Amino acid sequence: MHLNATAALTSSVLGWFGKAYTSSYVIDETLTLAKAKLGGPEARRLAESILQSKKITRVNVDEEESTFQDSFARFKEHLDVRGLSFTDCTTLVLSERLKIGTLVSFDSGFRPFVPMLLGEGYYRSLPRERRDLLAKIAQKLGIKLKSPKP
Repeated sequence: MHLNATAALTSSVLGWFGKAYTSSYVIDETLTLAKAKLGGPEARRLAESILQSKKITRVNVDEEESTFQDSFARFKEHLDVRGLSFTDCTTLVLSERLKIGTLVSFDSGFRPFVPMLLGEGYYRSLPRERRDLLAKIAQKLGIKLKSPKP
């Protein structure tokens, strides 16, 4: 698994940035990407760990609620922002409503909109003791950490 992704997600689950949230849309994107890049069994394992986690709060986006409408309005407002998808706009709306200041994402389209974005370079930014702790957790879970390609 990608070193920065593992570090950022583990830090979130450990509560280093407060309560961890994800939306049904983000789960959709994550599992679709995992299946394409890692294969079905890995995607299933990831799905089960996300859906069974007691440390991650899942926020469902329903077409009838105002989140969908507000996300669509945000999407139309930012059509000129390269790389900012409808799911990203939904994430921005939810992060404002839930007062979330830190996002875990490798999507640079978020940069202008959030106070703190964890992604590229996150692992190296950590103090040695936190990197060591994350390495121990990964080893216990049987996760092989891979450095990102330059």
